Amino acid sequence: MKPFWKHSAELGACLARERLLLTLDFDGTLAALAETPRLARLRPEYRAALKALASRRGVNVFILSGRALGDLRRLVGLPGLYYGGNHGIELKGPGFARRDAGAARLKARIGAVAAELLERFPPGTGVLVEDKGFSASVHYRALKAHYRAGFFRRMRALTRAADRDFRWSRGHKVFELRPLAAPNKGDAALLLARRLKASCVLAAGDDLTDEDMFRALSGRGITVRVGRRARSAAEFFLGSQAEVLRLLKFVTAARRAA
Repeated sequence: MKPFWKHSAELGACLARERLLLTLDFDGTLAALAETPRLARLRPEYRAALKALASRRGVNVFILSGRALGDLRRLVGLPGLYYGGNHGIELKGPGFARRDAGAARLKARIGAVAAELLERFPPGTGVLVEDKGFSASVHYRALKAHYRAGFFRRMRALTRAADRDFRWSRGHKVFELRPLAAPNKGDAALLLARRLKASCVLAAGDDLTDEDMFRALSGRGITVRVGRRARSAAEFFLGSQAEVLRLLKFVTAARRAA
């Protein structure tokens, strides 16, 4: 991985092209990681920077997250942007809406897994189970020591169980359950880039699910990981989440100079 700022001058030419798609993760990228998903907030200066970018001619902003679509749109609170929820299963933007039909058919089964985990690990255990409709997240950032062994024993059993319809993945103190054949972040980024005929794509994210996006855009755009990781598929990295605001302003300046 290469430090983004050491190569920013040479990347400006791509960012200044006629049609730019800026694809951004939310938690850990636009917003600092919080103790629980409900506590995450988009700071005003980040919202202002996104608004400024989206107002530039030829720029489309795409916020792509593991959160449910409605939750994501509420947290960002900006019209005129493209949004992707459940890692790309749900997409919505100006004149465009899409929901993966296969994932929709599995909604009840995902809810059943989430309900079983919630019954086994209620809020007092420090486990937070999110049923997001088309996927589920099991957060354990606040897991209490007394429940640790039982929690990981149950999660190992679930993740090892053979099921042709679902897959489990890991993130920052979270297990994610998603339909196996559902679109991922890479699929969503490519779909929107084709739809908008983007001549340059910049994608930034910090978590393991963002690696799908980095792999899909390898050689096709600018991929930026928030935080250095030895085996990341991203070509560039930022040192911390705080640098994302600088990145947004840098892109705005590149468009202004175009």
